Amino acid sequence: MANSNWRDAWVGTATIVVAVCLIVFLALPAPEDQKAAENNLILVAEFGRIDGLHIDSPVRLAGIDVGHVGAIALGENRRATVTLSIANPDLPIPADTAAVIETDGIFGEKYVELHPGGDFEVLSHGQRISYAQDSVVLESLLNQVVSRAKASKAASEDEAP
Repeated sequence: MANSNWRDAWVGTATIVVAVCLIVFLALPAPEDQKAAENNLILVAEFGRIDGLHIDSPVRLAGIDVGHVGAIALGENRRATVTLSIANPDLPIPADTAAVIETDGIFGEKYVELHPGGDFEVLSHGQRISYAQDSVVLESLLNQVVSRAKASKAASEDEAP
């Protein structure tokens, strides 16, 4: 009986040690990921609305994934401050580039599309993108269509004899 209790205690302790090691291993970022993140070009954009955008959402240029959303925070002026992490630090992004939150299809995921301008000066690490277009909320867009249709219908009824 004492031998069985000793074996149960040993198996329980070993299970706990393995579980803790597994959790620690999974929680730590891979060294390659840290090194890659340190070499990324970091840009900042401010949006009024970012509905559906989240950390690790894609950042695209000409439809090609060039990075991801690294962080999202609420700025002092109550606007969403989005940090964009561009994988290639040598990618020339013009200073007059626009950041636009777009949707992949009608109900797809949100992503940030970069629309480069024609400026010869390029953005460098930590700089702010000056023009940012907010996320379009499908519900508000449908409400506008319905309200315009109602107004149009009411105007046509007023014109009828």
